[in-house]
Amino acid sequence: MSALKNALARFTAATLVTGIALTAMQSSASAGELPSGNHRIGVLNNGKLDVKEGNLYASWVEEMNGGVEKFEIAGDRIGVLTTDHKLFVKQGNLWANWVEEAQNVKDFRLTGSRIGVLRQDTTVAVKEGDLNAVWVEQTSGVKDLELSGNRVGVVYDSGLASVKEGTLFASWVDQISGVADLELSADRVGVLRTDGSVAVKESNLWSNWTEQISGVKKLELSGSMIGVVMNDGLATVKEGNLYATWVNQMPGVTDLQIAGDRIGVLTNGGDVIVKEGGLYGTWINQYGGAQSFRLAAATANQGGQYVSQQDIVNIYGSAYATDTVAAGLPSLNAEMGAAGITTPTRKAAFVATLKHESGFRYNAGEAGVGDFYKGRGFIQLTSDFNYQAVTNYFGHDFMNHPEDAAKVEWSAKIARWYWTVARNINAAADAYDMGGVGRAIGYAPRLDPTEAQNRCASYKAALAYFNGGSLPVPESSIKCTR
Repeated sequence: MSALKNALARFTAATLVTGIALTAMQSSASAGELPSGNHRIGVLNNGKLDVKEGNLYASWVEEMNGGVEKFEIAGDRIGVLTTDHKLFVKQGNLWANWVEEAQNVKDFRLTGSRIGVLRQDTTVAVKEGDLNAVWVEQTSGVKDLELSGNRVGVVYDSGLASVKEGTLFASWVDQISGVADLELSADRVGVLRTDGSVAVKESNLWSNWTEQISGVKKLELSGSMIGVVMNDGLATVKEGNLYATWVNQMPGVTDLQIAGDRIGVLTNGGDVIVKEGGLYGTWINQYGGAQSFRLAAATANQGGQYVSQQDIVNIYGSAYATDTVAAGLPSLNAEMGAAGITTPTRKAAFVATLKHESGFRYNAGEAGVGDFYKGRGFIQLTSDFNYQAVTNYFGHDFMNHPEDAAKVEWSAKIARWYWTVARNINAAADAYDMGGVGRAIGYAPRLDPTEAQNRCASYKAALAYFNGGSLPVPESSIKCTR
């Protein structure tokens, strides 16, 4: 709301082999999902893979005793690449049986119901569905492969990054050259260039890049978080929009992983240390002598009367399948009902706004802002006059206790107050005027000239989803300009 509050900056076609074509609107996370609280951590130590499931004090379960070169975990799937270049994947509990998926594999990725392989000969293939699905050839001349939701990304030997979105037979969209590493998460694309600089774009594949930081050796994207390991070993993470402030995490780091509300690091000494609760959680030592590690977030799939977590995941990707998002949905749905946010266009405008304001996190705060009345909550309540206004309205002392605006019992209530009492945002939503919604919310367009279009793209995706798969009006009738 920074016009009215001083907030920080917001944020070659595939070869057809066989497969099932899915629409871009479908959820790609049809593989089994981890129940709420059953997050996973995996560590590799001298070729041996151990995985734990549950809280940070859970016990380790040995998955494969030797011969593992690398591994991935996603949902209830675990994949291993053995030293003889074979890929094995298991699905279900930690004691499920391994299934051999491919040979001559150089690297691989897991996401949702997709498995992707980069072969020794630089060709890429992806399968979708169960573990016995058929591979669909994608492209060749590849040095890096990434999967996220319904996106497939590659970095060619030339350094060109290219991404496709939708079915496995979609066309490639070239992104940027000079890339060392590509990362995908939800609707974000991030690149670590060969010169150590990082740039990220969000919304669609044709969005503009936003420069982030330089001197980087490792990049990680997850939901609304961007994490990097600097050349000097410092791990730092930002959360929120692309202009959020970096929050230093730990020095002496070789690897960084983010999943849901967990952040983990691998230290120079081989220690795996993980915190949960976001940027300011408490570190807990997990394992010593590790070569690599991975985190997987649970999908807390709690439904809601007007919008469920699965709705959010279907529209914006599995990065929003976290316990924190799920925990805020009951109160959010109650306030949506009270605010009349029940029609497709009102719901679409609301969820698109929350995606960009807070990533659907009731406890979101503007990282690094030292101001007493910094942005907090589903819709970032900012500045003393707004805190005074909600104090007057609710009879609760937010002026002396501003941190309460980011608590689950108040965050949705404040979002409803701002949407209907402080502003009449339903009227703009009814007119398919996402630009008007943005004006009422009050983010700062000067910090990102593309944000209005990005928010509008998020609105259109949600509107088509809540309307049964297609827009209820011609796209030309939707106003995006703020």
